[in-house]
Amino acid sequence: MTIRVLVTGGAGFIGHHLVRSLLADGAQVVVVDNFSFGRRSHLEIEEITEAGRLRLHEADLRRPDTFDLLASFRPEIVYHLGAVHFIPYCDAHPQETLDTNVLATDLLLRRLRELDVRALVFASTAAVYGFADHPLTEEADPPRPGDIYGLSKWLAEELVRRFADDRPDVRTVAARLFNVFGPGETNRHLLPDLLDALRQSREVALGNTWPRRDYTYVTDVVRALRLLADGLAGYDVLNVSTGTGSTVLDVVRTIEALSGHLITVRQDPARVRARDGHLVSSNHRILARTGWRPAYDLKRGLDELLEQEG
Repeated sequence: MTIRVLVTGGAGFIGHHLVRSLLADGAQVVVVDNFSFGRRSHLEIEEITEAGRLRLHEADLRRPDTFDLLASFRPEIVYHLGAVHFIPYCDAHPQETLDTNVLATDLLLRRLRELDVRALVFASTAAVYGFADHPLTEEADPPRPGDIYGLSKWLAEELVRRFADDRPDVRTVAARLFNVFGPGETNRHLLPDLLDALRQSREVALGNTWPRRDYTYVTDVVRALRLLADGLAGYDVLNVSTGTGSTVLDVVRTIEALSGHLITVRQDPARVRARDGHLVSSNHRILARTGWRPAYDLKRGLDELLEQEG
Protein backbone atom coordinates (compact mmCIF):
# COMPACT_ATOMS: atom_id res chain seq x y z
CA MET A 1 0.00 0.00 0.00
CA THR A 2 1.40 3.40 -1.00
CA ILE A 3 2.12 5.74 1.92
CA ARG A 4 1.15 9.39 1.54
CA VAL A 5 3.84 11.75 2.84
CA LEU A 6 4.01 15.54 3.10
CA VAL A 7 7.46 17.15 3.17
CA THR A 8 7.70 20.88 3.77
CA GLY A 9 10.97 22.33 2.53
CA GLY A 10 11.40 19.26 0.37
CA ALA A 11 13.49 21.04 -2.27
CA GLY A 12 16.10 22.10 0.27
CA PHE A 13 19.34 20.43 1.28
CA ILE A 14 18.10 17.75 3.68
CA GLY A 15 14.60 17.80 2.22
CA HIS A 16 15.50 16.65 -1.27
CA HIS A 17 17.58 13.76 0.05
CA LEU A 18 14.62 12.72 2.21
CA VAL A 19 12.17 13.01 -0.70
CA ARG A 20 14.35 10.88 -2.95
CA SER A 21 14.61 8.23 -0.23
CA LEU A 22 10.83 8.16 0.24
CA LEU A 23 10.19 7.93 -3.50
CA ALA A 24 12.70 5.11 -3.84
CA ASP A 25 10.56 3.13 -1.39
CA GLY A 26 7.35 3.77 -3.32
CA ALA A 27 5.81 6.59 -1.30
CA GLN A 28 3.48 9.20 -2.75
CA VAL A 29 4.99 12.57 -1.82
CA VAL A 30 3.77 16.15 -1.82
CA VAL A 31 6.51 18.75 -1.42
CA VAL A 32 5.65 22.26 -0.25
CA ASP A 33 8.43 24.75 -0.94
CA ASN A 34 8.60 28.38 -2.05
CA PHE A 35 12.03 27.79 -3.68
CA SER A 36 13.59 30.79 -1.95
CA PHE A 37 16.41 28.52 -0.81
CA GLY A 38 15.39 25.14 -2.23
CA ARG A 39 16.20 24.19 -5.80
CA ARG A 40 13.85 22.78 -8.41
CA SER A 41 16.77 20.85 -9.87
CA HIS A 42 16.96 18.83 -6.65
CA LEU A 43 13.63 17.22 -7.52
CA GLU A 44 13.86 16.82 -11.27
CA ILE A 45 13.04 13.13 -11.24
CA GLU A 46 11.19 12.73 -14.52
CA GLU A 47 10.19 9.08 -14.24
CA ILE A 48 8.77 9.65 -10.75
CA THR A 49 6.92 12.84 -11.65
CA GLU A 50 5.35 11.23 -14.69
CA ALA A 51 4.14 8.34 -12.55
CA GLY A 52 2.28 10.84 -10.37
CA ARG A 53 4.02 9.95 -7.11
CA LEU A 54 5.68 13.35 -6.67
CA ARG A 55 3.80 16.64 -6.60
CA LEU A 56 5.55 19.97 -6.14
CA HIS A 57 3.40 22.66 -4.55
CA GLU A 58 5.12 26.04 -4.81
CA ALA A 59 3.76 28.10 -1.93
CA ASP A 60 4.77 30.18 1.07
CA LEU A 61 4.37 28.38 4.38
CA ARG A 62 3.29 31.65 5.96
CA ARG A 63 0.04 31.76 3.93
CA PRO A 64 -2.92 29.96 5.55
CA ASP A 65 -4.25 28.75 2.18
CA THR A 66 -0.96 26.93 1.49
CA PHE A 67 -2.24 23.99 3.52
CA ASP A 68 -5.63 23.72 1.82
CA LEU A 69 -4.19 20.78 -0.12
CA LEU A 70 -4.08 18.69 3.06
CA ALA A 71 -7.82 18.10 2.99
CA SER A 72 -7.59 16.19 -0.29
CA PHE A 73 -4.10 14.68 0.04
CA ARG A 74 -4.57 13.55 3.66
CA PRO A 75 -0.95 12.67 4.49
CA GLU A 76 -0.20 9.79 6.80
CA ILE A 77 3.29 11.05 7.65
CA VAL A 78 4.45 14.67 7.78
CA TYR A 79 8.06 15.84 7.79
CA HIS A 80 8.21 19.53 8.61
CA LEU A 81 11.59 20.77 7.37
CA GLY A 82 10.51 24.10 5.84
CA ALA A 83 12.34 26.93 7.60
CA VAL A 84 14.75 29.82 7.32
CA HIS A 85 17.91 28.36 8.79
CA PHE A 86 21.11 30.08 7.57
CA ILE A 87 22.11 31.91 10.75
CA PRO A 88 23.61 35.06 9.12
CA TYR A 89 20.42 35.41 7.09
CA CYS A 90 18.26 34.85 10.18
CA ASP A 91 20.20 37.48 12.12
CA ALA A 92 19.65 39.97 9.30
CA HIS A 93 15.94 39.05 8.88
CA PRO A 94 14.55 38.33 12.35
CA GLN A 95 10.91 38.99 11.49
CA GLU A 96 10.98 36.69 8.47
CA THR A 97 12.70 34.06 10.61
CA LEU A 98 10.02 34.16 13.30
CA ASP A 99 7.18 34.28 10.79
CA THR A 100 8.52 31.32 8.80
CA ASN A 101 9.85 29.13 11.59
CA VAL A 102 7.23 29.79 14.26
CA LEU A 103 3.99 31.20 12.86
CA ALA A 104 4.03 28.99 9.76
CA THR A 105 4.59 25.96 11.99
CA ASP A 106 1.50 26.95 13.95
CA LEU A 107 -0.53 27.22 10.72
CA LEU A 108 0.53 23.71 9.70
CA LEU A 109 -0.21 22.22 13.11
CA ARG A 110 -3.69 23.76 13.20
CA ARG A 111 -4.50 21.92 9.97
CA LEU A 112 -2.91 18.66 11.11
CA ARG A 113 -5.07 18.60 14.23
CA GLU A 114 -8.03 17.97 11.92
CA LEU A 115 -6.42 15.07 10.03
CA ASP A 116 -5.80 11.40 10.67
CA VAL A 117 -2.00 11.64 10.54
CA ARG A 118 0.10 8.81 11.91
CA ALA A 119 3.38 10.63 12.48
CA LEU A 120 4.85 14.13 12.54
CA VAL A 121 8.61 14.62 12.49
CA PHE A 122 9.76 18.19 13.06
CA ALA A 123 13.30 19.17 12.04
CA SER A 124 14.62 21.16 14.97
CA THR A 125 18.22 22.09 15.65
CA ALA A 126 21.09 21.88 18.11
CA ALA A 127 20.95 25.68 18.17
CA VAL A 128 18.14 25.44 20.74
CA TYR A 129 20.80 24.45 23.30
CA GLY A 130 23.16 27.35 22.77
CA PHE A 131 26.83 26.58 23.35
CA ALA A 132 27.69 24.02 26.00
CA ASP A 133 30.10 24.25 28.90
CA HIS A 134 30.28 20.44 29.15
CA PRO A 135 31.49 17.77 26.68
CA LEU A 136 28.22 16.31 25.37
CA THR A 137 24.84 17.97 25.02
CA GLU A 138 21.86 15.85 26.05
CA GLU A 139 18.15 16.22 25.39
CA ALA A 140 17.51 16.99 29.06
CA ASP A 141 19.76 20.05 28.96
CA PRO A 142 17.74 23.26 29.25
CA PRO A 143 17.28 25.28 26.04
CA ARG A 144 19.49 28.39 25.95
CA PRO A 145 19.34 29.58 22.35
CA GLY A 146 21.91 32.25 21.63
CA ASP A 147 20.53 33.57 18.34
CA ILE A 148 17.23 34.24 16.62
CA TYR A 149 17.40 30.99 14.68
CA GLY A 150 17.77 28.84 17.79
CA LEU A 151 15.03 30.82 19.52
CA SER A 152 12.65 30.38 16.58
CA LYS A 153 13.18 26.63 16.55
CA TRP A 154 12.73 26.34 20.31
CA LEU A 155 9.43 28.24 20.08
CA ALA A 156 8.36 25.96 17.23
CA GLU A 157 9.25 22.94 19.35
CA GLU A 158 6.88 24.25 22.02
CA LEU A 159 4.11 24.41 19.43
CA VAL A 160 4.89 20.86 18.34
CA ARG A 161 4.80 19.67 21.95
CA ARG A 162 1.38 21.25 22.43
CA PHE A 163 0.19 19.56 19.25
CA ALA A 164 1.29 16.26 20.78
CA ASP A 165 -0.66 17.06 23.93
CA ASP A 166 -3.78 17.61 21.82
CA ARG A 167 -3.15 14.57 19.62
CA PRO A 168 -1.66 11.83 21.82
CA ASP A 169 -2.58 9.32 19.11
CA VAL A 170 0.12 10.72 16.79
CA ARG A 171 3.79 9.78 16.82
CA THR A 172 5.34 13.26 17.25
CA VAL A 173 9.10 13.85 17.29
CA ALA A 174 11.31 16.92 17.46
CA ALA A 175 14.59 15.88 15.82
CA ARG A 176 17.40 18.15 16.97
CA LEU A 177 19.82 18.06 14.06
CA PHE A 178 23.43 19.00 14.60
CA ASN A 179 25.80 20.10 11.79
CA VAL A 180 24.48 18.26 8.74
CA PHE A 181 26.73 18.11 5.69
CA GLY A 182 26.75 16.45 2.29
CA PRO A 183 26.06 17.13 -1.40
CA GLY A 184 23.42 19.63 -2.44
CA GLU A 185 23.76 22.23 0.33
CA THR A 186 21.69 25.32 -0.39
CA ASN A 187 23.36 27.78 2.01
CA ARG A 188 26.90 29.09 2.37
CA HIS A 189 27.96 26.95 5.27
CA LEU A 190 31.50 25.77 5.96
CA LEU A 191 31.69 22.92 3.46
CA PRO A 192 30.52 24.83 0.35
CA ASP A 193 33.12 27.52 1.15
CA LEU A 194 35.86 24.90 1.49
CA LEU A 195 34.88 23.20 -1.77
CA ASP A 196 35.01 26.55 -3.53
CA ALA A 197 38.48 27.09 -2.10
CA LEU A 198 39.60 23.77 -3.53
CA ARG A 199 38.28 24.68 -6.98
CA GLN A 200 39.60 28.23 -7.03
CA SER A 201 42.19 30.05 -4.96
CA ARG A 202 42.85 27.39 -2.33
CA GLU A 203 42.26 30.13 0.24
CA VAL A 204 39.20 30.41 2.43
CA ALA A 205 38.05 33.15 4.81
CA LEU A 206 36.52 31.75 7.99
CA GLY A 207 35.40 32.89 11.41
CA ASN A 208 36.38 31.04 14.57
CA THR A 209 38.12 27.75 13.84
CA TRP A 210 38.49 26.34 17.36
CA PRO A 211 34.92 25.36 18.40
CA ARG A 212 34.05 21.69 18.15
CA ARG A 213 30.90 20.76 16.25
CA ASP A 214 29.12 17.47 15.59
CA TYR A 215 29.20 16.91 11.81
CA THR A 216 26.59 14.38 10.64
CA TYR A 217 26.36 13.18 7.04
CA VAL A 218 23.06 13.84 5.31
CA THR A 219 22.44 10.20 4.35
CA ASP A 220 22.59 9.25 8.02
CA VAL A 221 20.23 12.10 8.90
CA VAL A 222 17.67 10.93 6.33
CA ARG A 223 17.79 7.40 7.75
CA ALA A 224 17.25 8.84 11.22
CA LEU A 225 14.30 10.98 10.16
CA ARG A 226 12.61 8.03 8.54
CA LEU A 227 13.14 5.81 11.56
CA LEU A 228 11.75 8.53 13.82
CA ALA A 229 8.43 8.38 11.98
CA ASP A 230 7.99 4.81 13.21
CA GLY A 231 7.25 3.86 16.77
CA LEU A 232 4.69 4.42 19.48
CA ALA A 233 2.41 7.43 19.60
CA GLY A 234 3.38 10.30 21.87
CA TYR A 235 5.97 13.05 21.99
CA ASP A 236 9.74 12.69 21.98
CA VAL A 237 12.82 14.88 21.52
CA LEU A 238 15.91 13.26 20.06
CA ASN A 239 19.37 14.45 19.07
CA VAL A 240 20.46 13.34 15.60
CA SER A 241 24.25 13.33 15.61
CA THR A 242 27.42 11.26 15.64
CA GLY A 243 28.44 12.01 19.22
CA THR A 244 31.89 13.07 18.03
CA GLY A 245 33.24 16.62 17.92
CA SER A 246 35.54 18.14 15.30
CA THR A 247 36.90 21.66 14.94
CA VAL A 248 36.78 23.65 11.72
CA LEU A 249 40.52 23.08 11.39
CA ASP A 250 39.91 19.32 11.72
CA VAL A 251 37.55 19.57 8.75
CA VAL A 252 40.05 21.60 6.74
CA ARG A 253 42.93 19.20 7.43
CA THR A 254 40.78 16.16 6.59
CA ILE A 255 39.82 17.69 3.24
CA GLU A 256 43.48 18.47 2.56
CA ALA A 257 44.45 14.87 3.28
CA LEU A 258 41.67 13.46 1.10
CA SER A 259 42.19 15.86 -1.81
CA GLY A 260 45.95 16.15 -1.71
CA HIS A 261 45.71 19.96 -1.83
CA LEU A 262 46.58 22.49 0.85
CA ILE A 263 44.02 25.12 1.85
CA THR A 264 45.07 28.46 3.31
CA VAL A 265 42.77 29.59 6.10
CA ARG A 266 42.40 33.33 6.62
CA GLN A 267 40.37 34.63 9.52
CA ASP A 268 37.72 37.13 8.48
CA PRO A 269 36.81 39.46 11.38
CA ALA A 270 33.34 39.94 9.89
CA ARG A 271 32.66 36.20 10.26
CA VAL A 272 33.99 35.82 13.80
CA ARG A 273 31.20 35.24 16.29
CA ALA A 274 31.59 37.21 19.51
CA ARG A 275 29.70 34.44 21.29
CA ASP A 276 30.92 31.01 20.31
CA GLY A 277 31.61 27.64 21.85
CA HIS A 278 31.49 23.89 21.51
CA LEU A 279 28.34 22.00 20.57
CA VAL A 280 28.69 18.22 20.46
CA SER A 281 25.84 15.83 21.07
CA SER A 282 25.13 12.82 23.16
CA ASN A 283 23.26 10.50 20.81
CA HIS A 284 22.55 7.72 23.32
CA ARG A 285 18.79 8.31 23.30
CA ILE A 286 18.26 7.89 19.56
CA LEU A 287 20.57 4.87 19.49
CA ALA A 288 18.62 3.21 22.29
CA ARG A 289 15.14 4.04 21.03
CA THR A 290 15.47 3.45 17.30
CA GLY A 291 18.56 1.32 16.71
CA TRP A 292 19.87 4.03 14.38
CA ARG A 293 23.63 4.41 14.17
CA PRO A 294 25.58 6.76 11.91
CA ALA A 295 27.31 4.91 9.08
CA TYR A 296 29.54 7.88 8.21
CA ASP A 297 32.28 9.42 10.28
CA LEU A 298 33.73 12.78 9.25
CA LYS A 299 36.38 11.31 6.96
CA ARG A 300 34.03 8.98 5.10
CA GLY A 301 31.42 11.69 4.68
CA LEU A 302 33.94 14.20 3.37
CA ASP A 303 35.37 11.60 1.01
CA GLU A 304 31.93 10.98 -0.51
CA LEU A 305 31.22 14.72 -0.68
CA LEU A 306 34.49 15.35 -2.52
CA GLU A 307 33.73 12.53 -4.94
CA GLN A 308 30.38 14.08 -5.82
CA GLU A 309 31.14 17.80 -5.67
CA GLY A 310 34.87 18.31 -5.22
